[in-house]
Parts: sequence; C-alpha cells; structure tokens
Amino acid sequence: MAADDTSNPGTVSLAVWDVPMPVVAGERFAIKVGAKSADGALASGRVEVTDAAGALVASGTLGATPLAGTEALAWTTLELPAPPTSQISEYVVRLDTASTRFTVVAAQKPEHTLTVTVTEQDTKAALGGVEIRLGPFHARTDKTGRAQLRICGGEYRLELWRTAHAAPPRPITIDRDTDLALSMVHVPEEHPDARWVR
Repeated sequence: MAADDTSNPGTVSLAVWDVPMPVVAGERFAIKVGAKSADGALASGRVEVTDAAGALVASGTLGATPLAGTEALAWTTLELPAPPTSQISEYVVRLDTASTRFTVVAAQKPEHTLTVTVTEQDTKAALGGVEIRLGPFHARTDKTGRAQLRICGGEYRLELWRTAHAAPPRPITIDRDTDLALSMVHVPEEHPDARWVR
C-alpha cells in the first residue's frame, strides 16, 4: 500500500495503493482507494481527495464488489491532477470521519527509457521482484529479472533492493535510452547486510 493508514480505529480503515512514482508534473494520474469496516457496509460510500491547501481534487463512489482476494474491501479508482511543477505534495483521502494521507513526487515528463536486467551474481539466475530506485523513479523487475523505467535526464544514485540480496548503490548519468545489466549477491536473511546497502 502506498499510504499510511491514519483512519479511526474500530470504525473505517482506509488504504491507498498503486500511486505512481513519480507522477508527471501538470498531468493527471490514477490511484486506488479502498475501505473496510466492521459491519462491511461501505459500498456506495463517497470518497474525497483534497490537496495540501484543502481543495477537493477528486471524488468517487466505492464499488459494490470487494477487491479480489479480500473479504470486504470496497474500492474504486480515482484520477486526480498532479502538481504543476516538480515537487513533493501530500493529499488527504476521506470517507465519512475516516482519513488517510499519501504523498506523491512530481517530476518533469520523462524523455528517456532505462532498461535494467538483474541477475544473481553466483548463479546468474534472473532475479524477479527487485526494487529499483533512482531518486523519485521506482520500478520492480519481473520474473525475467527485467524492468523498464521512463526517466528524466540527469545524475542519479541507482539502488537495488531485494530480500536476502545486496548490491552497492552506484552513480549513473541518464542522457539517452540506456540498458543496464546488474547483479546482486545472495546474503542470508539473518545477515545484518541483508537490507538496503547505503
């Protein structure tokens, strides 16, 4: 989930997910919002999203069909405007008296594509589920160990994260479409370095 749940305990729980990282400044983006209550009567509930100034930027109605894989999470997709310039912005989602917040990073429209393939250093096996971070730009490798990011030109610190694996961060300059082949070292989970390597 891409938001901290700050809803009223015991009443309604709210969740926000599928928030793009980053969003494109001045364009629109979509998020998913879900809610659950003890009595389960949330279908058709009205969800509202406000920006940091308190202005209403999106609203919608929770659907009657629970999210697949859940028992009673009513949900909907909302579309809202990104900030007009590159910045970090916070939004508030409300349903009745419950609320939660989420943050987006707005960046200029990406002009390059970065393709990253990640393998395990010793076995050369493709590593799926590797989180790739370059500043506000995030992606996750698929089962073939591959991920693509649309990214703005500039200087970045590329970081990889995957449970029980480690790789040192590396500086990278993006000034054109780029393909990278990277590897990670397997580290037992109880090892203190089986985490983000800074």
